[in-house]
Amino acid sequence: MLFLIAIVAMATKAAGQQQLDSLSTVSFLERIGEVELMSYRLSYGASEKHSKVVSHQFNDFNVLLSFRDSVEAEGMDVGKIHYYISGEEKGFENVKSYVSIIQENDLYIADQGRDLSTDSGRLLIAANQLGFKPFYRFRSRILTDIKFVILIGILLLFVFTFLVLLFFIFVVKARNERRERLIKKYVDICREPLSTFLFTYNVEEVEKMTFDEVRGLFNTKEFKSTAFKDTLISEIINLNKNLKGDFKDKLRIIYTTLKLDRYSIKKLKSRNWEVQATGTMELYEMNIQQAAPHLEKLLHSKNFVVRSNAVRAYLHLSPNKDLSFLSNQTYPLSRWQQMWLYRVVRNTSSMGTVDLVSLLHSENESIRIFGVKLVRLLGRMDIIEQLSEMFPAASLDEKYEILNTFKSLAAFTTTPLVHGSFQSDDLKLAKLSAELMGVIGNEISVALIMEKLKTEQPFALEKSMMTSLYNLDKEMMNWAVSHFKRPQLEAIQSHIKDTSLEHV
Repeated sequence: MLFLIAIVAMATKAAGQQQLDSLSTVSFLERIGEVELMSYRLSYGASEKHSKVVSHQFNDFNVLLSFRDSVEAEGMDVGKIHYYISGEEKGFENVKSYVSIIQENDLYIADQGRDLSTDSGRLLIAANQLGFKPFYRFRSRILTDIKFVILIGILLLFVFTFLVLLFFIFVVKARNERRERLIKKYVDICREPLSTFLFTYNVEEVEKMTFDEVRGLFNTKEFKSTAFKDTLISEIINLNKNLKGDFKDKLRIIYTTLKLDRYSIKKLKSRNWEVQATGTMELYEMNIQQAAPHLEKLLHSKNFVVRSNAVRAYLHLSPNKDLSFLSNQTYPLSRWQQMWLYRVVRNTSSMGTVDLVSLLHSENESIRIFGVKLVRLLGRMDIIEQLSEMFPAASLDEKYEILNTFKSLAAFTTTPLVHGSFQSDDLKLAKLSAELMGVIGNEISVALIMEKLKTEQPFALEKSMMTSLYNLDKEMMNWAVSHFKRPQLEAIQSHIKDTSLEHV
């Protein structure tokens, strides 16, 4: 029994809710009048027994209601209202769904010209029954648009970033201006005492001066300031570059007496690569030999500038110009580095203290190539055998340098090796081998060249072969030109015999 009562109650509630929905829909249509894509028609007749006719189409619901009232006043029987959406007749349930969509999305414009005073009572009753709630609930419609919120956020972020950068620029600018003023002040403090040291005292007098005596001549309390120390070192180095003789000795004594060498060595332990590079340069310029062990940790630095400066300073300050540390370097050795490395070691080559063999066994190809170049530039004939051993397994770039070294040093013992490389398919390797055979070649070299001249070769290779053949056996060169009868060989022969074109 209770179950039946519950079912009846639910059905009654549903029917009541449906009635309220219908009343709300009709009230909305009366209040709005015209709804987009909706139209209406009315069926009516003279009496219930006669068939009903359908009126013409109405776009305004209130006009339809007025027409229905006029039909009733004439005593005609009024039928139902027909609802159309987009020209297609729909049931009232579909109309309610369509109206609810219109209401939820605010897709209607209320009829402001219509007097709603007569319907106010009925609308208020319908509103009370439906439990109407405001759609936005005090929320701003702007904040419901997510795209607009994102745009506002981006603009605020841009403004905030701009203000932070502007503040940062002003801070950095103010700091740099303050530093420039300090440096200018410190330069004025340093120059007069340095001039006094250089032109008033001799080397022996400067050597006898203590730290306090040297410091007292500067007459300043700024010695603890890193900016003052950096400025003083910069002034000393600038003078050291432009002066010679006893002046350089005096400046070095002042530099060490004031313990500025310790300050420069301390820079090598910094995590900032610029500070490390600056400290390395200072020790190099002032020739502080006791700093060499401290530079070893920077020889394999990841930073190119630090590594390059450390290698140069280490070789300059170390009493033993040993290049063995380069064999463990994993970074490529640039041509600029190779140039000043050669300048450092060339004066010690006669003492034989430069270990080049370790460079030839390095896993770094650029180091091996540099080692081969040093063998040639330093004239180390004692390492020709090692070059011959590494030649078969060497890369093409290494073979090019080895052949140039053999040619420069006139290594006659490498002739069989050169004959093998002459048969290579690589044009540059074959050309270098042909040129080398003109310096260290023999009868076998002549036979190999003649064999290869049987077939036409690229001009550069034929020119090298003909030049070497001219140096080894002029009669065989003349025979080859007359026998093979190729215009290119004849032109090369004329070029070789013309003394005015000897170096062309």
